[in-house]
Amino acid sequence: MERALKRIGYAVLIILLGVVAWFHLVNRIHLVTADLGRHIRNGELAVVQHQILRTNQYSYTYPDFPAPCHHWGTGVIFYVVWNALGFAGLSIFYGGVLLSSLALFTWTGIRAASARSALLAATVALPLVGARTEIRPEGFTALFLGLNFFLLYGQRSGKLSWRWLCLIPLVQLVWVNVHILFVLGLCLLGIFVADALVMEGFGRRFKGLAALTLASVALSFVNPFGAEGFFEAMTLFLGSYSYQILAEDQTVFWMMKAFPAQVVYPYFLVLLGVAVVFLVLRGFAERSWRRVFLPSVLLGVFGLMAVKSVRSIAMFGLVFIPLTAENWERAIEGLGDRWRVLLQRATASLTAGVLLLATFVPSFLLSPLHRYAPFAAGPWFQTVLFSILAQPQLWSGLTPGMEDSARFFRGAPLHGPVFNNYDIGGYFIFNFYPRERPFIDNRPEAYPQEFLRNVYGPMQANDAVWAAVDRQYGLQLIMFYRLDMTTDAQSFLMRRTSDPQWAPVFVDAYTLILAKRGGVNQAVIDQYEIPQTMFNVGQDR
Repeated sequence: MERALKRIGYAVLIILLGVVAWFHLVNRIHLVTADLGRHIRNGELAVVQHQILRTNQYSYTYPDFPAPCHHWGTGVIFYVVWNALGFAGLSIFYGGVLLSSLALFTWTGIRAASARSALLAATVALPLVGARTEIRPEGFTALFLGLNFFLLYGQRSGKLSWRWLCLIPLVQLVWVNVHILFVLGLCLLGIFVADALVMEGFGRRFKGLAALTLASVALSFVNPFGAEGFFEAMTLFLGSYSYQILAEDQTVFWMMKAFPAQVVYPYFLVLLGVAVVFLVLRGFAERSWRRVFLPSVLLGVFGLMAVKSVRSIAMFGLVFIPLTAENWERAIEGLGDRWRVLLQRATASLTAGVLLLATFVPSFLLSPLHRYAPFAAGPWFQTVLFSILAQPQLWSGLTPGMEDSARFFRGAPLHGPVFNNYDIGGYFIFNFYPRERPFIDNRPEAYPQEFLRNVYGPMQANDAVWAAVDRQYGLQLIMFYRLDMTTDAQSFLMRRTSDPQWAPVFVDAYTLILAKRGGVNQAVIDQYEIPQTMFNVGQDR
């Protein structure tokens, strides 16, 4: 009876974790700045026209520049789901991908350690895992990494047979066609090969994992671009872009300084510290460096990745779950029965308490309820996540107002050539390609470094460069994400709105559109021009 009640209790905790995690992982789509629009168009080209992009044909500035679409498979998936279910369905589908990733890492932690430790580790990791919820190809990297982690950990502990590992090369075959971070799959295999060597020498496990690694490397060449695609993807993953993306490629320390109000960055450092402490405690308990070799390398690799680039914080959060759960359980195994049982019960009680707080208390750090402020401020029964779960319009589909600028563009109608900023490029491709093409989009690898360094950036800072580029391309429109906070964006917008050659014709909370006077859009200016006295860049109206 006691055992049955314990199982029921853990089942309830798993359900609560699933609901809390769902609201950390699913989000409405901010299409204006997302890459998603371009991914959907990639999929449409592949499905409808049987074309996988090899050049930057979206852009009118460099249409012939080599730009292999390494994540073409993701585009196909996103296009098929969007075409069938719309943006709301795509939100739910992607939330399911991320939730499945979390489930795989949590399940690995349960099998490697215990339910109490794994559920607690998963709960405290949610703010990190939820740091990357925009619909991107890397969601599939999280899923495939979780699947490989589960299989490799299961075989290592003797809970899965060798035949299950045959799935790993097949996973790699799909992975290489959906995201350049397929490199992580090979890296994970290499770490487990090294662990086998450390633990058992050149035995059966080492030889089997080495063979799997070689098979996975070979299958990584099975992509539309062959060896070129493999090595170029490796270069993109290991290298750096000439155009520095504002947030996702920065270090955690840079982000803490630039955005001091964002708690996720110091919270990450706290959890990294906790993981290191538990690893050290396990080391003292195990008294064998070989036994802590694998968790040490995994923590080092994923921890350093997250410190170096905040886009990897979510990945660290997932790996944190099984590592921390196992390290904690192994650390307390050597204690006397009284202390061990006491700490195990404390862990279970803490897990239940944290999950209940996250479910019912909006002000609690781990609760996702703060995203739904009108409900969080209402009666207690409205703050229950199960109540919000029944209202998918609050957490899926497009953010309100996302289609307004595109609707105006088409309805006016407006005509280019357009100068747009980096952020809004994917939105422009989704709404207007092939009738209109962007000046640039959010793929720094798809444009020459000289263009990014000497044209795109300087034309916002220097009016002489702006005038030269304007003459070169015969610009007729400016379409800009108005909250762009890169170095020169806001000053550029202020100068253009006061420039007598350009007339603002549309502005909302996200987008600013200006048309050149005396050009092909003069009729639109005559009808929609916004008076200077009413216009204020960078502030909500």
